[in-house]
Amino acid sequence: MTMIRRLPLTSLSRKLLVSVLSSLILLMGVSLPARASGNLWYDKYTALEQSIGGQYYTSPESGTLAWSESYILRSYLSLYQSTKNTAWLDKFTTHSDTILANANDNDGDGYLGWDTYSYSPLDVPNEGFETASATDSTLPDGWIRFQSTSATAYRSNAAGEYNNDSWGLVLKTNGTSWQKLYQPFIGYEPNTHYVLRLYGKTNGSAAKGQAYVYDRTAGTILGSVTVDGTAWSFYSVEFTAPAAGHTLELWLGHQSYNVTGGTAYFDNVKVSARYPYLVHDGMTTLPMAEFVRLVASDSSLSAYQTKATTYRSFIENEIVPRWESSSYIGNSWKEVTPGVSGIYMHPPNLRDTLGFGAPNKSLPFNMSIAFTHMLKVMYDVNGNAAYLSKAKKMAQYLKDNLAANGTAYTWNYSDSSSTPPEDTAHGHVDVAFAVEMYRSGLIFTSSDMDKFTSTLVDKMWNQSLTAPTLARYVSGLSPSQTQYSKVMMNWLELAQFKDVVWSIAAEQFRSYTPANTGDLLTLAHIMKWDPKKLTNQGFELVSSADSTLPARWARVGSTSATAFRDAANKYSGAYGATIVGNGTSWQYLTQSWKDWTSSASYILTFYGKTDGSGAGGRVIVKNETTNTSLANLTFSDTAWTAKSVTFTAPANATDVVTIYLGHTTYTVANGKVFFDEVKIKPSADAW
Repeated sequence: MTMIRRLPLTSLSRKLLVSVLSSLILLMGVSLPARASGNLWYDKYTALEQSIGGQYYTSPESGTLAWSESYILRSYLSLYQSTKNTAWLDKFTTHSDTILANANDNDGDGYLGWDTYSYSPLDVPNEGFETASATDSTLPDGWIRFQSTSATAYRSNAAGEYNNDSWGLVLKTNGTSWQKLYQPFIGYEPNTHYVLRLYGKTNGSAAKGQAYVYDRTAGTILGSVTVDGTAWSFYSVEFTAPAAGHTLELWLGHQSYNVTGGTAYFDNVKVSARYPYLVHDGMTTLPMAEFVRLVASDSSLSAYQTKATTYRSFIENEIVPRWESSSYIGNSWKEVTPGVSGIYMHPPNLRDTLGFGAPNKSLPFNMSIAFTHMLKVMYDVNGNAAYLSKAKKMAQYLKDNLAANGTAYTWNYSDSSSTPPEDTAHGHVDVAFAVEMYRSGLIFTSSDMDKFTSTLVDKMWNQSLTAPTLARYVSGLSPSQTQYSKVMMNWLELAQFKDVVWSIAAEQFRSYTPANTGDLLTLAHIMKWDPKKLTNQGFELVSSADSTLPARWARVGSTSATAFRDAANKYSGAYGATIVGNGTSWQYLTQSWKDWTSSASYILTFYGKTDGSGAGGRVIVKNETTNTSLANLTFSDTAWTAKSVTFTAPANATDVVTIYLGHTTYTVANGKVFFDEVKIKPSADAW
């Protein structure tokens, strides 16, 4: 009988425990910028992060890590990239070290990972006693009385005799014999960790209450829990199922039968297996993979290389092979069109782990995509062709399942035509993967991105910026069902292609008090795409309309030959912007500046250099409405040099303001000027 699950402290766990303690000590000396920063989004983010940021990373439950903690981790990475404050990376590593330290090998396949019972199908149905027997309305369907009667073991919908649904179970002692109910398991996963959990209470009698799992074949109790409180409380116990072929039963009764007047109440009695889930492993390790990639791409983060190496090793040696080589799970990958498309499937060696699938049946798109997204990011670091192959095949399979919906795309929750359209809450996972692949020039094209953007802007959005909402499904179906409207997390990445995407999110959050970890990631991406600070500041992202044009920038008087993204001339990252004079007219790259505060002071910063030809460089902040310059900075440096200029925003909030990048003079033919990291911030802000 297993009462409490205690995991062995592996060598990896010991190393990570030391790492966690070191990170906690380090964090004591690190300060993050104070709230009330003057940045609405940052203040909302930090207020929520201070409230809930530490609630999830210590959990061993894979579902909690995937659908709560992973958003926190990704938000930390985004905050670092926006602020360049490494305190966010320190938070990231503290959380990640703890998550890795809590990994287990419950299934005994030799691979560490995480599991949960929360998503597993129940092996004892009618857990809430909601359904009555066809022959006895007092008896819960599927349950069997043992020495009890309708007077001592019965369903009840009386006030106080059920927990949070409509019915509960009442068991009363008679002082002379056991009064019990039991139900055989409908099946079980052999040699697997299980969780029995329930809500229960008593009338305060010494008889108490008891729930236990009985192995009739072996004649042993596998797990037992005592109910002893007089208020509804949650109880649970873990146990390990035996080898195949045993008869297992769930029993409900009292701890003692010879006490008269004892009453025990039960509700929501559930038994299910602890299973690993591919989607959880993918969601949890994706931010770790992104951290590894970030550190590998930035020499200034060399202090984090040891952490990055640890995360990379864990992903490569534990998580990836777990879903291909595990004797417990089996190889979960399947080729749909060999060499072209593929998808992960329900684990072939296990029963239905989700309650709606079967071995060899494809997983829903978001579940497979979460894992292949992680593989794609890891490929960027390790160059493993097998990782890239699966990512490309999954991307192709998703693309094959997209359907035209006017100018937009729609797709289903899975590759089964019987499933509904993908919902907004899971669709952000799909879109994040598509954008990741597109930015690497893989499978998805600029036309695809425009269609995904149209999905959000033309089908899901209600077209209001005063009270914007999103429909429940990516097809636009159920527009009045707005429960997922604020789940914009990775939908915000489509702001690369249309600026109203930011407004749809921002106007939902402007007067809203954020409450959950998904809100943290949404706020982080609102900051990332905030037009007040300029977008695509480093010219890393490309326009869907023109492969030479940086996304969200526009040409004025220039062409693809005179104003373009330039991989050969950049201060940081992979690209900068180059502008070439034609000797006869101004050549500009421009971006509209929006969401600024009237009459506030701002600082525009950038890195610039020239070719020394005499054309020089210039940045102009222009009030288009009044046709006046708010700032005009020229330079002639021939090496990358940091520049800044302070200016005051217009007093009239409706004025149109544009940022111009160009030359000091247009008369020098072929004169070149180079720009990178062009940013605007309020003068009082740290970033």
